[in-house]
Amino acid sequence: MRILLVDDDQLIRFVHQMFIERAGHEVVGVAEEESQAVELALSLKPDVIVMDIRLEDGTNGISAMKSIQQTLDIPAIYISGNSDSKTFEEAEQTLMKAFLVKPVTQDEIAKALV
Repeated sequence: MRILLVDDDQLIRFVHQMFIERAGHEVVGVAEEESQAVELALSLKPDVIVMDIRLEDGTNGISAMKSIQQTLDIPAIYISGNSDSKTFEEAEQTLMKAFLVKPVTQDEIAKALV
C-alpha cells in the first residue's frame, strides 16, 4: 500500500516509517501538521493515512482527516497517546481503519495495515 505518515515527532515518524516499510508498504509522503497532511493527501492520494492525533500546529489529526475525507475516501490508522473514549469516539466519525495507542510495535502497525 501507499501510505501518508503524519506525526509531529521526528523520531516517531522515523520509527513508524521503518515499521511500515518492513511490513512491505511504501511511505509516499510525510507531514507534521494539518495543512501539510491535507495538501499531501489530496495530491498523493495514498491508500491509507497513518495519522497522529496531536499535530505540530496545535490542531489534531482527526480534524485533518475530516478535511481530507470531504474530497477523498482515504481511511485512517490513528496512532495516539490519547486513549480516552472522547478521542476514540471522535475518530470513529471518520473513515477509521484502526486506532492504536502509543507506543506501538511493528507488529501492531503491520496488523493494522492488512
